[in-house]
Amino acid sequence: MNKSQRNVASFVLRFTQDLWEDAEGAPQVRWRGHINHVQGDEEGRFTNFAEAVTFMQEGLTQLTLNAVSGNNMNQEETLRESFKFWEDFSTVYSGMMFEAMEQSLKQSESVKQQMKDAVEQSLAAWQVSAGTNSEKQLMEVIQNLQQQIDSLTTKVENLEVMVTRDTNNLV
Repeated sequence: MNKSQRNVASFVLRFTQDLWEDAEGAPQVRWRGHINHVQGDEEGRFTNFAEAVTFMQEGLTQLTLNAVSGNNMNQEETLRESFKFWEDFSTVYSGMMFEAMEQSLKQSESVKQQMKDAVEQSLAAWQVSAGTNSEKQLMEVIQNLQQQIDSLTTKVENLEVMVTRDTNNLV
């Protein structure tokens, strides 16, 4: 009769994304993560997902070694069978991660395009309402203001000449 044993290992992953623009204005992104082994006290931080996978592999390998150490099971063969899981996992999960990243990029590009379209529509609407007549009116107002400034400057200069002359006459 074959004796079976069941062990449970759970890991909680938390990802944090940092977004910023570099000095040239190019978008930058960095992912960081935190991993906890639920049944144990082990935890770790990572900036590369491979580090999280290594953390899980080490935890599961230790769990397997602990399970077979008190049994008559062949340790090497048991570990080989256990590693088959990781071969499948790494192949499938890598594909899923790339698909998720591609989807995120597509969504980001879509949002970027929507924002660009909204800005262009806003600018187009403003230009239509401003129109050529408003630009002419604005130029006329600016010219009128310039004439008033010139007139005031002349008056101030005349006052300065008068004050200087009156001051000289008093002396």
